[in-house]
Formats: sequence, C-alpha cells, structure tokens
Amino acid sequence: GSSAMGATTLRKKVKQAGLDIEVINTSIEDIPFDADIVITHDTLGERASEKCKNAELITIDQFVGNPIYDNLVNRLKK
Repeated sequence: GSSAMGATTLRKKVKQAGLDIEVINTSIEDIPFDADIVITHDTLGERASEKCKNAELITIDQFVGNPIYDNLVNRLKK
C-alpha cells in the first residue's frame, strides 16, 4: 500500500543523494534490531517504539507526497 510507495520514494531520494543507506519496507514485527531510523504511521508509533528502542522514530500521517523524505535526506547528507 501507501507505506511501500513511501519507502520507494525515500529509497529513490537516498540513491539520488548518493547516500549508501538501505531503505526497506517491513511490518513492525519484522523491523531489524539494528535499524537506525524507523518511519511509521502516527497510529502505529507506540507499537513501533516498543520494537525499535534504539532507533530514531519518525511518525507521519501520510506516506505519499510527504516532505519529510526530502527533509530527512537533507539531514542525512550533512
């Protein structure tokens, strides 16, 4: 659904920025233990924070067309 489209968008932006960062789309239950940043829907934030205690958690209200991806990529380039 929309989370997969959001991941695809972010993956493209990361690649275009020349960053060597893996972007995946997964269920909360399958979030890798070594994830650095997790982006999830606002309604799933609490569940995600329990799963990924060491990762930065970003909650958003929409996956498609969200400016957070550009902001995140710009931040990661620094």
